[in-house]
Amino acid sequence: MNGPLSGIRILDISRAIAGPYGTMLLADLGAEVIHIETPEGDISRFRGGPKYKGESFHYLSWNRNKKDIVLDFSTKMGKQAFLDLVKMSDIVWDNFRPGSMKRLGFDYETLKEINPRIISVSISGYGQTGPFANRPAFDVAILGHAGVLSVTGEPDGTPVRPGIPMADMGGAIFAAIGALSVLYEREHTGKGRKVEISMQDACISMLAYYFCQYFITGNVPKPLDHSGHIFSIPYGIYRTKNGHIAIGPSWPKVAEVIGMGQLVDDPRFKDWEARDRNRTEFNRILEEQLLKAETEEWIERFGAADVPAGAIKNIAEVAVDPQVLYNRMILTLVHPLGGEIKLVGNPVKMDGLSEEDYTAPPTLNQHEHEILSGLLDYSEEKIALLKQEEKKRREERSAQIRTHW
Repeated sequence: MNGPLSGIRILDISRAIAGPYGTMLLADLGAEVIHIETPEGDISRFRGGPKYKGESFHYLSWNRNKKDIVLDFSTKMGKQAFLDLVKMSDIVWDNFRPGSMKRLGFDYETLKEINPRIISVSISGYGQTGPFANRPAFDVAILGHAGVLSVTGEPDGTPVRPGIPMADMGGAIFAAIGALSVLYEREHTGKGRKVEISMQDACISMLAYYFCQYFITGNVPKPLDHSGHIFSIPYGIYRTKNGHIAIGPSWPKVAEVIGMGQLVDDPRFKDWEARDRNRTEFNRILEEQLLKAETEEWIERFGAADVPAGAIKNIAEVAVDPQVLYNRMILTLVHPLGGEIKLVGNPVKMDGLSEEDYTAPPTLNQHEHEILSGLLDYSEEKIALLKQEEKKRREERSAQIRTHW
């Protein structure tokens, strides 16, 4: 696939969201991503929920534009095949628990002996070392630990998880930034580097102004009413005659739009500090006016006054939104099992980068022959031995499970 990262090869041994999402972003930009799975397959292939021809929506969401092969790292030949791929690759990408790569024999110190140009990208929950490094990590637990949930929801209410897996996706995006930085550096040094990203740190980075506010004032940030903002009033979600509307920074323009120009000189609302002290009363008055007209009418009025405002759309409405379609954010791809699937696109747009070459998420082991025979130049006999060893190890594991139970 053409793109600014054409010629870059990534060995993706990650699972679930935080790893695969990051490599998918880079694959969209032209990198050749080889997704290496265990014989059992990536756990996201088997998540509950809707499936397309047996492929989980969860797996489909994070794995387009990749090649797929099964390698059993518990076998000698499976491990060697991976190391052979390392010799001709640029990045090794994982999101395993700290210490897992070393136990596998794939830690950065080992990999760079094989290929000094290799870049090792590791995403973890809390960091590779430290007091909580070995804690089991999952998106919602990270969001709580890092403070995100403490500022999400209603005042004095139960904390609310964001609708998207913010810790997973944030970690993936920062990992992609780190990888691209080292790719650039390597052009000058000829050497790779280890990149470590924790989902905890990604969340804390995205909470930057909450922390800065706390450091300056000593006040612990809390959730604000009406989906409010710590330094902008009005800001948030308000009811209208037929639904809701989201309003961004807009004072004092919003006062004129809603026909309440007198609020600008009202001592209760004359500046940010005053509006912050009287936040509840201010929002009550604003919403009282917004309830007099429908959302669509307010969108038109606010737009004419250059006030940022938007309707609260559901996913079905966004999927056919004219601006979303114009930005090519809804893709239709031919699936290897037949038919077509729709997926969201990549927000990075640039001249010469086209979605026409995108490929659907691969099936398990879809590219085995292309990688083993074509890329590694393994003979048919060697491939047969590798598969035989893999089969034997799988049977041993099955026997152990049966004995255990």
